[in-house]
Amino acid sequence: MRRVKRASGGRLRAASLVEAVVAAVVLLIAFTAAMELLPRLTLRGDDALAVAEAEYRAMCAFDKYGSGVWPAGTYAERYGGGEATVRVEPYRQYRDVQLITIEVRIDGSRKRIVHRQLVECAE
Repeated sequence: MRRVKRASGGRLRAASLVEAVVAAVVLLIAFTAAMELLPRLTLRGDDALAVAEAEYRAMCAFDKYGSGVWPAGTYAERYGGGEATVRVEPYRQYRDVQLITIEVRIDGSRKRIVHRQLVECAE
């Protein structure tokens, strides 16, 4: 077996078994810590059913307030899993267009769902 030489001409010593084991343990600990923290940082624990219900409530609120007959203002509705806040406001200088903003917050979660849409005012 040939010995490995440095570019400068000196010889490299092989790592001892203890050094190899210590390096493996350190890498294993770092890998385990990363795998433990990664799901905590990326997943919020939102229940898919709660998110689906929030989306449904947002669509129901839009069906109700998107008709164009509601005066400008802020409206709030509570449901079992959170709260829907609807803001109806005039859009820029146009008198016959409203901006409907629906924000649904899920109780016990940092997630919020926001929908914005322009609607024509009903005469």
